[in-house]
Amino acid sequence: MKKNSCVLNIWITETVKLLCYGIFFILLCLPITVNAELTGRIAYSVRGFNEELGKFDYNLQMTTFTEDGDFKTRSLNHPGYYAVWSPEDDILYFIQRVDTQSHIFSININSPRQKTQLTTIGGTYRFLSISPNGKKLAYNGYTEDQQQQENQIWVMDLDTGVTEVVTAIPHFGRTFFFFGMSWGPLSKRLVFSLERPGGLEQLFLLDIETKEIEVLTEFNIDYYPVWTPDGQEILFRRWDREFDTMHTINVDTRVITPLYDVDKNASMWSDWSFDSRSVIYSLWGSFYLYNLDVEKTEKLFEVDGGVFGISWWKNEVLDVEPKQKLTTTWGDVKRTLR
Repeated sequence: MKKNSCVLNIWITETVKLLCYGIFFILLCLPITVNAELTGRIAYSVRGFNEELGKFDYNLQMTTFTEDGDFKTRSLNHPGYYAVWSPEDDILYFIQRVDTQSHIFSININSPRQKTQLTTIGGTYRFLSISPNGKKLAYNGYTEDQQQQENQIWVMDLDTGVTEVVTAIPHFGRTFFFFGMSWGPLSKRLVFSLERPGGLEQLFLLDIETKEIEVLTEFNIDYYPVWTPDGQEILFRRWDREFDTMHTINVDTRVITPLYDVDKNASMWSDWSFDSRSVIYSLWGSFYLYNLDVEKTEKLFEVDGGVFGISWWKNEVLDVEPKQKLTTTWGDVKRTLR
């Protein structure tokens, strides 16, 4: 009897083990749902009527994501666009039109009425991007003393105010435009989109120290690049005949991955979450969150007016970036494009 009881106990034990292993493997095979956690705050501009100017203008707003999953939005009471956060504090940088020229300003959101003008000469400036270490501000444009063909990328040292032109892209007597730029996480490289002859807009990588430029994408219309905080990929928008598509490109392997389609006629801006696993983007006056882990889009909230630019404040700086060495000069790029 004892022998039968012992055999039964062993059988039960082994059966329970098999069931546990089976359940474990089933759980491994099940898809894992990862809920994107909204943290921090975003800054952006909304096109609306400016009472002081008596006309439509772009007005700065900020939305804070609360711990209970709600959103708190408030106006910063300044006209402006291309807003970007300082990664180290509560400073927000933006471009504002003053009479017929534009200037770059900064405000502290804790006392937003006081603004500081950073540029000493007016011009036509676009696409602000701040380095992840918070020390340099990149933008493109030309001063009021220059011609439109002299449009280049500038970098301002925020400690000293010294501004340097970091590109010398030949214009061949014609006007060309930049369509977005973004810093790499080690504050040593910039990715930018540039219109080239033939109606193409391509992505390029710029080494800030050597001034060397490398082609990143070719033979397409690619614009609005945004570098991930972890340094591995760059988000960008690619033009198509029916729908534009948001893609990522791996900086090391150059593998391009399509993410989601957007209406080609929609005003659309985007930025990464700190962990590089979510993208917040706007379509006209609506904000959406795309989660890369589950490949799902969630609508967040709406504002009254069209959104222009998005900057998601990131309270940490990752010190990771691909180690690929840039070797291509602009002269090489120019010869390749001919």
